[in-house]
Amino acid sequence: MRSTLRAGSCTPTKRFAPLFAALALLTLLPGLGCVRQDAKAPVAKHGVLDISSWAPARDGPVALNGPWEFYWDRLLTPEDFQPGAASPERSGFLRFPGFWGGYDLHGRVLPREGRATFRLRLLPGPGVRRWEMRLFSIPAAFRLWANGRLIASAGVVGSTVKDEIPARSMTFAQLSSDGRPLDLVLQISNHAFRRGGVHYPILLAESGRLEQMHARVWCWAMLFVGGLLSISIYHLFLYFLRKKDRSTLYISVYCLLLIVMYVTMDASDWLSNFFFPDIDSMSITKIGFVCFPLGNSIMYRLYRSLYGDVFILFLQHLIDIKNILFIFICIFLPMHIFTAAFPLFAILSLLFIGCMLAQLWICLRRGYDSAVIFFCGYAFLAVLALGETRNHLFGANPETLFPIGMSAFILSQAFALAQRFSHTFRTVETVSRTLDASNIALRAEMDERNRLEREIINVSEEERRRISHDLHDGLCQRLGGIRLRCGVLEMSPQDDPAMAAEIAEISSLLEDSVNQAYDLSRGLWPVERVGPGAGPSLEELARRVSESSGVVIDYVEDLACSPCVNEHLVQLYRIAQEAVANAVKHAKPSRVVISLECRADRRLRLVVRDDGAGRAAAPPSGKGGLGLHIMRYRARVIGGELSMTDAEPSGTVVACSLACMKDGEPE
Repeated sequence: MRSTLRAGSCTPTKRFAPLFAALALLTLLPGLGCVRQDAKAPVAKHGVLDISSWAPARDGPVALNGPWEFYWDRLLTPEDFQPGAASPERSGFLRFPGFWGGYDLHGRVLPREGRATFRLRLLPGPGVRRWEMRLFSIPAAFRLWANGRLIASAGVVGSTVKDEIPARSMTFAQLSSDGRPLDLVLQISNHAFRRGGVHYPILLAESGRLEQMHARVWCWAMLFVGGLLSISIYHLFLYFLRKKDRSTLYISVYCLLLIVMYVTMDASDWLSNFFFPDIDSMSITKIGFVCFPLGNSIMYRLYRSLYGDVFILFLQHLIDIKNILFIFICIFLPMHIFTAAFPLFAILSLLFIGCMLAQLWICLRRGYDSAVIFFCGYAFLAVLALGETRNHLFGANPETLFPIGMSAFILSQAFALAQRFSHTFRTVETVSRTLDASNIALRAEMDERNRLEREIINVSEEERRRISHDLHDGLCQRLGGIRLRCGVLEMSPQDDPAMAAEIAEISSLLEDSVNQAYDLSRGLWPVERVGPGAGPSLEELARRVSESSGVVIDYVEDLACSPCVNEHLVQLYRIAQEAVANAVKHAKPSRVVISLECRADRRLRLVVRDDGAGRAAAPPSGKGGLGLHIMRYRARVIGGELSMTDAEPSGTVVACSLACMKDGEPE
């Protein structure tokens, strides 16, 4: 449904402010399981973190934030830090969460890819404690030791891109302390992603606490995914009900893409691992990246299906080309090439988002239906997408609001479509009521027209009757009188033989004129006597036409009522009169049969059958089929059914049937 409906009263944006606020609050649900670091939480200083005053049972998990010892371009192990070994030279301190890309190492700016070792001395305080540590989405491979014991790893740490096997994952490590310091050594290699280091805080809590928080995040994520799935299925059903409108299909597909994108991203703790635990992290990452450009193309098609005069096809092609190139690089090229090209694609995506936002603003200014909701929802998404891009390109420890933005966006788009459907339904209801009123008026007009047509037919027949009576009682009587006087003159003696012959000729002409006048009178009004009904009139029609044309014309009657009192017998007579005249004039038959019968289905049926040349061989009528049109018109006026078929082996059958009537009422 490509539509640019103008709303009669464009709803102001402020009217929907409470709605969007409610949507934003609802979309906060998936983030309720996230950890919020207390402002008074301990922070590492020069590679040492003292948590002796931190009570995990009271204060919750603690993030191992702050500067860690940093050893660039070396993959060190706990053995390298033994008291008897030569102490490796420290490159400096790197704050966690953070990245070594751009780090100033003695006047040298470090690249984004490479390898490094980090070290932290943790002071847990007195007493025996069992700890749980959470390491999440560290690019691209790592190994972690605690007091010389390997407690966590992901992928295979390598010195080059060929040696490394990247694996961004979420790992829970178990460790214990007896009051003595814990020496943490963390190896990280990154040759696949565009930034090496630690994206998210490394959390430390009592054993089992972090897994509970992780399960809570997955519960909220599944609730969020279930809501999106319901929206997708609902709009898919709407599309099947009205396939002409593709906007509902686009919303449904976009919700599915959003589900896939969300379950494969950090914000959901990679919910996809819950359903597909064996899938590798690189495939998960690529799946999430592929869904993002597909979603852009789907959304542009959604807006173009609604506002086709503003959202042009050329820009859609540009977006598709950019997205196809993006997907090709993501799927078929090495990850480090894709991550290097990612900033360019992110900037291009922001430009296209800006173009779509400007186009929605044009729709809003023009007052198009639901444009204000589409614009507000997409503007909210654009702001969050800008912040998300800034975090991924330049920030660390990103507190993503992407799920919130997506939730508010998709709900606003669904609400806008619902408003359009509601407006459409109201319009349809109004049109339906108007159409019903028009139909009632039209039926009344048609009934009046049919009544007038029947009245015209009745007036025509009454005029025929009057002319017939005038001819019979006037002209025919005068001609008869003149004929009698001529007969008297003819019988009187005449001296002039020529005069006698002339009088005899005049008398003969008057005789023919009198006969023709009587025939004309009977043809104009065949029902001369009400009592006998129409049978004698049809029989008289057969006799007169047979005498005048020389064609054998028979009349057959089989009626249940005698006489027949059907009020439409005069119209049947006129149809038979026209059919017989056509047969005699065009078909050149040797015999014509007129039959009138009451059938078992309580219908009165008139049939005129001839054995002439048939319709195909008959010469064309000079009137252009006017007689046939008149017969059909008369049949329609009386509610009859007229048919004209070929007879076997030759000839034509004209039949007209209508409901049989008794005492003037149809049975």
